[in-house]
Amino acid sequence: MANTFYSYLAFITPASDANLIVLKNNLEIFYARPAIKDKPEIVFENNQITIIFDGEYRLSIAFSEEEYVNEEALEIAQQQQLDYNENVFDKTQLETCCKRFEVWGDDDFDMDYFNDSLFVIEAIEKFNGIIIFAIQ
Repeated sequence: MANTFYSYLAFITPASDANLIVLKNNLEIFYARPAIKDKPEIVFENNQITIIFDGEYRLSIAFSEEEYVNEEALEIAQQQQLDYNENVFDKTQLETCCKRFEVWGDDDFDMDYFNDSLFVIEAIEKFNGIIIFAIQ
């Protein structure tokens, strides 16, 4: 993950219904609402969704199923007690994860896109079998 702002790892358990294309569609539906005045561009390519706000700010969600995903899941299960929301998580379930969404944003020192980052996390949480960690 290239940047440190709004960085999350959303591990996907084997029984999860998580899907990057469904996530993209859900994001498009959310941002198409009339209440959203400045609609971002949503680009999907190479197993990654990039949401581009105001033609310059980027919030990205990538899908990964590389070998290191399970290795990191095993490490986190040993080291962490709480998920990103400070809730206890099922370590046994995390240890089975071989896929994840990786979320990150460009630098946002004024936190202009903080709410958007939270919406992305909420959209990911709607899938079952997701365990999310904030990356510092």
